[in-house]
Amino acid sequence: MKQLIILCLAAICMLPACNNNKPKQATIVSDDGKTKVTVNPADIAEKAGDMNQKMEELKKLTPLTLDQLKALLPEEFMGMKRSSFNANAMMGTSTCTATYKTDDGKQLRVSLFDGAGEAGASLVGLRFYNLWNFERQDDNGYEKTVDFNGGKAIEKYAKYNDEYGLTYVANDRLLVSLEGEKMGLDAIKDAAKNLSLK
Repeated sequence: MKQLIILCLAAICMLPACNNNKPKQATIVSDDGKTKVTVNPADIAEKAGDMNQKMEELKKLTPLTLDQLKALLPEEFMGMKRSSFNANAMMGTSTCTATYKTDDGKQLRVSLFDGAGEAGASLVGLRFYNLWNFERQDDNGYEKTVDFNGGKAIEKYAKYNDEYGLTYVANDRLLVSLEGEKMGLDAIKDAAKNLSLK
């Protein structure tokens, strides 16, 4: 499915060069009719310049250490205790993930990826900025770009495990991903707003 989205985005980005009548949006449906992807080519083209500038700025920054990243994920968050933690630094990138749980089965995973440096900037571009202004739906849920906290975010829902997710960039460098099971979308957004990343 991710390959379909990437191919669709690449094809749509080329449409303005081939046709002066730019479509407001394009919708592509899978062969079985179960998955639908909608993107806005005009918006993608407009954001491309901003994205390139952000990437260049990120490349000049020094990546955070694992200890610095770990310090951003507290032992307790939103009334939930941290049940697990892992951090990795590899090939000029650093990432960490913490899982928080409650006794009644709610679970929240918070992942931070530092977009600083050459490698980090490239991955943030691929995993976030390239997916602006799209929407995907299928029998199991959806994934779409939304306005969030003065910027853009990728919101998703997986029906099979009742999991909502939100991915956004904080402080113009950290790719933040929150995924919560049995919590609801509002709780995920509240968690994102209450996450202190400074």
